[in-house]
This record gives sequence, structure tokens and C-alpha cells, in this order.
Amino acid sequence: TANYLFMGTGYYDYDEGYDPAFEGRESFGGEIIHPQFWPRGFDYAGKNIVVIGSGATAVTIVPSMTDKAKHVTMLQRTPTWYWSRPAKDWLANSLRAIMPDEWAYRFIRFKNVRMQQISFKRARENPKKVGDYLLKRIRKIMGGKMNEPDFQPPYGPWEQRLCLVPDGDMFKAIRDGKADIVTDHIDRFTPTGIDLKSGKHLDADVIITATGLKLAMAGKVAFSVDGQPVDFTQHYYYKGCMFSDVPNMAIVFGYLNASWTLKVDIVADFVCRTLNHMAATGTDVAVPVLGSDGPVNEEEIFDFSSGYVQRALHILPKQGDRMPWRLNQDYLFDRKVLREEAVDDGVLAFRKADAHAPQQTAIAAE
Repeated sequence: TANYLFMGTGYYDYDEGYDPAFEGRESFGGEIIHPQFWPRGFDYAGKNIVVIGSGATAVTIVPSMTDKAKHVTMLQRTPTWYWSRPAKDWLANSLRAIMPDEWAYRFIRFKNVRMQQISFKRARENPKKVGDYLLKRIRKIMGGKMNEPDFQPPYGPWEQRLCLVPDGDMFKAIRDGKADIVTDHIDRFTPTGIDLKSGKHLDADVIITATGLKLAMAGKVAFSVDGQPVDFTQHYYYKGCMFSDVPNMAIVFGYLNASWTLKVDIVADFVCRTLNHMAATGTDVAVPVLGSDGPVNEEEIFDFSSGYVQRALHILPKQGDRMPWRLNQDYLFDRKVLREEAVDDGVLAFRKADAHAPQQTAIAAE
């Protein structure tokens, strides 16, 4: 039992990843691996590897397997926008050498947060210019080995998550002939590899389905309030970390356009302030009451076109058209709301557990 529940389960389904039903899968004579369930001690030395996908998982796997594999091919249906930068931050390392760690940390954090905000805003306002800049960086690494169509998505930067390639390692692997990218659609798996819609065939000893992850709401826990099941799709986010008419419960849902831990910090701060307020006022229940500040209209929760986001819209809570009934993608705004605004804002109601009120006062999870 507990008086307050803090859900730090993330937003992924840990039981299964997203794995499309590829025709002919059962006929393939090699091994098929989903990265979420990578077999321990898997030996891929001397094998032809095909990695299906072009997101963060594929970009990580492709260069890391070129050391032992005979060849690695990244098979993508649609190109992804890539951002290449050094794996080590020279400025951060330099500052740590000349000033106390805490000072260096604060300066680096300030710089990184602001630069991320600026780059995201610029990409949304001038996608062509940002796209040209990203492609220019890739050309610089790959030289004449770059096949332009493989790196030109049909959408603008940050319409989906921008994919980081540390030290340009994947581009270097392609440039050096250890890996390549094929942009095509899968027709079917065969005993020896994959037939493509274009009529081409990819030989493979191992197929890695880096086809994405599935989202899950609140760790797939079955919640009830006063014995009634909670359907989160019928509740609004409150300040991006609680839910309308659900008492004594907070959740962390990080940013799609920034570091996840930025959100963790400020949500934890808000929860601590809430608990301290409850202790100071002798109250047992904190519940965001929908309608206490007027009517709320629903709007689309995300404007990201990423497949894993679009596939999960049917399980996500509602998004309001105004604060505090929103899940935002703006750290600087959220930091002000969660760290500086009053906890007792007239919407988050505080009461004793034995108070007779229309709002529910007990939550259970199975």
C-alpha cells in the first residue's frame, strides 16, 4: 500500500516490440532477431546482415556490427533525417578541466537545452534550410559515396525525431564499403533473404527487424478508482504529469524532441512540492478536477508523424487546448510551470480522505 503513486515505467511496451507481419517469414532459413530481445552471446561473424529500419536502433546497430559481419545492409522503406556530431563534447571536457564540476555542469546543461530549443524551432520554421545543412554534413563525411535519395526524407526535419549519428560512424561504414543502404519496399521473405518490390533480392544470413517499438500506457497496469476501472483515453493530462479526476498519481512522459531526463527532473520536483503541500495542510488526497477552471476542448496530442507515435494514439490520454490540461514538448515552459507555479492552483484539489465529495479518493492497481 502507499499514499501516493509515482509511475516511472516509461512509455514502451517491454513485452513486445512492433514487428510487422512480413509475408514468407517462416520460410527464411536464417535467424530473425528483434533488437528488443537480442540473444545473449549472438555470433554474427562472417554473416550477411540485413537490418530493416532506419531509426535510432538501426543507426546504432549497423556500424556496431561491421567489425565482424561480412556485410551489413540497412533496408529502409523511408529515409530518416540524421544529425552527425562528435560523441565527446570537447567544450564540456575543456570546462571540466578548468572549473569545478558543478559550474561546468550548469553551463553545459544551459548550452545544450538552449541549442536544442533553437534547432527544433528553426527546423519547424525553415525545414528546407535545416535539411540542406544536415545533408551537407553527411556529404562531408561520405564524399562521393553518398547516394542522395537514401538520405532525403519526404518530410521536414523534426516532423519525426531527428536521429543522432555519433562521430558519423554509420556514414563512415558506408563510405568504407562495410555497409550500405537500400531504399525499397519488402515484397516477402525467402529462404535466402528478402525479395523487394523493385524486383531486387537481398541475400541475408541474419535479418534484424529494427522496425520500432510499441508504446504502452502506465506500464500496462490495470488501474481502478473506488472500484471503477480507469480508461486513460477518457482522462486529460494535467500539467503533463497527472490525470484529470485521478487522485494521488503522477507519471513521467518525457519529451519527443529533447532529453527524457529533463522531464523527469521537473516532474519529480513537482511531485515533491505536492507531497510537501499535503503534509503541511494535513490533506491526504490531491486530484486535478476537470471542469473546475471552465470547459476544456480536446486537440491532437502530438504533431509528430513518427510511426510509433501514430500507432499509439488510440491508447493515450486526452490533450486539452489550454493549460493545465496538456502534455507539452517545451522544456523551458514546463520547467516554469512545474517548478515555479503554485501547487494549489485552484485546479489541483486537496482534501482529506474521509471528506464526502463527488471526486474519487482511492486508487488501486493490479
